[in-house]
Amino acid sequence: MTRRVFRFREYTVCRDEEPDAEPVAHVMQCAVCGVTGPEAGELGEATRWALRHVREQPEHFTYRRLVRLPYRVVPGSWR
Repeated sequence: MTRRVFRFREYTVCRDEEPDAEPVAHVMQCAVCGVTGPEAGELGEATRWALRHVREQPEHFTYRRLVRLPYRVVPGSWR
């Protein structure tokens, strides 16, 4: 019979702030028709699209913000 020893490792999930991390991105989506604006690095750029869209579609008042935030798993100590 073979004997096995198992070790467990703790991990932490945190924002990826490494230099090579994927950039943060903001997108506004019209909740009425589902159309999305262009991906933007700043929220202000994304909200400008929503203001243009409501001018073209005056009855579309509801929007959602979609945000891409890079995260990473960091290995911790062994137990």
